[in-house]
Amino acid sequence: MKNVMLIHGFNGIPQIYTYFREKLEEEGYNVIVPAFPTKTDITIDGFFEVFDKYKTYFNSELIVIAHSIGNAMFVKYISKNNFDIGLYISLAGFGQSFITEGREDLNTVIGQITISLEERKKVVDLVKDRYSIYSNDDHIVPFKILEEYPKEINSNAMLIEGIGHMGKKSGLESLPQVIEIINNMEV
Repeated sequence: MKNVMLIHGFNGIPQIYTYFREKLEEEGYNVIVPAFPTKTDITIDGFFEVFDKYKTYFNSELIVIAHSIGNAMFVKYISKNNFDIGLYISLAGFGQSFITEGREDLNTVIGQITISLEERKKVVDLVKDRYSIYSNDDHIVPFKILEEYPKEINSNAMLIEGIGHMGKKSGLESLPQVIEIINNMEV
């Protein structure tokens, strides 16, 4: 059985993960949804402690879907541990820090998770296939930074208009493009 790990971001598990879980379990995947720290409790060490509980899943057949801050945490973790991964799909991923007006709670967390040049290079070596999905109307991450992330990690960029940040506020209930990527991959 192939494993899919869903890594959430700042606000916890987004609604879209219910869709991914249902669709992927129907197709015979084992879907793993760890509960990482959220909001002001987010630290790199806190995320790494949770990842460590799932270390046995990190191998060249693992499929990872990460949302927002979860992307940087995933990249940092596999870079530190040199884990080979089969497929990585980024949702609203970013590697650079930025400021969101009026969101000091979020800004504090974002400031600590910039992905280094070394980590960017490592993810290219460690992950067989990489896709970055982002939107033109993300209310959290500046568009320029979303556009840069696929270049930073040498991934297949997929701009899908009108899906926002893909978190709780966007109300996004399905994203069949992710299921299609998984179904068309060769791990």
